[in-house]
Amino acid sequence: MLPCHKLRRVEHHGQKDMENRTEEYRAAAENVVSQLREDLGVELNYDEASIEWLDGYINRIRTQLKKEAYLGLATALGAYVGETIIKTYGGAWAYFEQTNQWGIRFDDGNGAFPISKVYKQLEDGEFDSILSFFTIIPKIRDHINTQAPPQ
Repeated sequence: MLPCHKLRRVEHHGQKDMENRTEEYRAAAENVVSQLREDLGVELNYDEASIEWLDGYINRIRTQLKKEAYLGLATALGAYVGETIIKTYGGAWAYFEQTNQWGIRFDDGNGAFPISKVYKQLEDGEFDSILSFFTIIPKIRDHINTQAPPQ
């Protein structure tokens, strides 16, 4: 089982903190890749097929976990989901003050919150699937961008 990865809490959100947090998320994602390769022989490739596998994995293990483990595991797996979003759809890690959380900010200013989504799937199971979250992102972005008033 993956160790629960804890990221430090960042109170100041200057450029240096952003760079550090981005590196921490990348490192956490790489740790997920190596741990699952080592422990289960699974090769995650930062793609939709890997998200699909991870979605099933979360559903298989969630009932065996204590709720106290959710946050650490959601952070680690959410870092992997976030890095896959970045590699697939673009964007970058950013702090969203209005929601007081880290997520992926796209060029159009909209965001996705993979850590929160993984946490919800740990709590609610397939009703909060990271796979459907991942695959709906381009559809939502297209819809939002076609609804935006002209500049």
